[in-house]
Amino acid sequence: MKLLCFKKDLKEAVSICERISGKNLNLPILNNILLDAEGVNLKLTSTNLELGVEVIIPAKIENKGKISIPSNIFNSFLSNISGNDQINLEVQNNNLIISTNNNSTLIKSQPADDFPNLPKLKSDNKFSIPVIDFILGFKMVFYSCATSTIKPEISSVYLYSNKTNMLTFTATDSFRLAENKINYFFPELGPILIPFKTVLEIIRIFEGKDGKIDILFDKNQINIKKDNIIFISRLTDGIFPDYNQIIPKKFIADVIINKDFFINSLKISSLFSGKLNELNMVVNSEEGFFTIKTSNNESGENIAKIPAKITGESIKITFNHKYIYDCLPNIDSEEIILRFSGEGKPLLITGAKDNTFQYLVMPMSI
Repeated sequence: MKLLCFKKDLKEAVSICERISGKNLNLPILNNILLDAEGVNLKLTSTNLELGVEVIIPAKIENKGKISIPSNIFNSFLSNISGNDQINLEVQNNNLIISTNNNSTLIKSQPADDFPNLPKLKSDNKFSIPVIDFILGFKMVFYSCATSTIKPEISSVYLYSNKTNMLTFTATDSFRLAENKINYFFPELGPILIPFKTVLEIIRIFEGKDGKIDILFDKNQINIKKDNIIFISRLTDGIFPDYNQIIPKKFIADVIINKDFFINSLKISSLFSGKLNELNMVVNSEEGFFTIKTSNNESGENIAKIPAKITGESIKITFNHKYIYDCLPNIDSEEIILRFSGEGKPLLITGAKDNTFQYLVMPMSI
């Protein structure tokens, strides 16, 4: 193998691949990136057997060939060399020689034939969506995934569409639930359960890119393609909870407040909360005020009275302030609505002028 390529293209491709490559002591080949030069392109591939990625960049190929080299060394090397728009790559004695105007480096390799092939997917289940909408759908909900993999179905983001022609993203850890709907024409599809770690990589790789992204999936695997990048992941095998049953249909009080004012109040309140992050909420419908209170024996106490429009009954109830805060930065609305369904019952948070997002939080029993 012998070729010439642009450093910027190579550096970006290796950076994407390095995160996917495994840290596997039993299968050291998974710690590598496969370089495959043919025609007018260099294809870079990495996998940890759960995730895989292929990135294709243009190159001037003098001799075609393949080689497998350690991803962390290759990525660190490219991150630290300066100057030079172009880089020469050449295989000599089964090692990779990297040459620039000021540098010549040899990186030890492993046999390319030992590198696993990424699975090929053939399916009629496919759709396209603007990248910005796809990424936003995940960012609106993924923080609600369970961090433990004991129940893999809730450490995943649930995707589906129905006859409403909207793509729905949902995540829950059983203490809170976030749902976001993308207003875009979709055929009826799904359901798909995408693992939390996969979601993080999708956001990292594709966020900020323009145009549409192509999705292909079956019951076991999802392929995501955008321009020169193909991302592959296994899907979670399981059944997502029937969450519509727990979303309240009746509410005893609605509180409309300014989102930014509430965020600042929560940040101050969090300084004085206890070990369980408890936050006491008081809705006083007679006097027309909404209050949040935190206290602990070490740091003190904070009471914040928040301007609000209140309808309904008075209520006192306790929530985890972190769960309340997590959803707020993503709500695209100046005002939010806190909808209380009763003591010991869930709180529903929505944007005042946005019905595509809803967030459910279970109360604390302390």
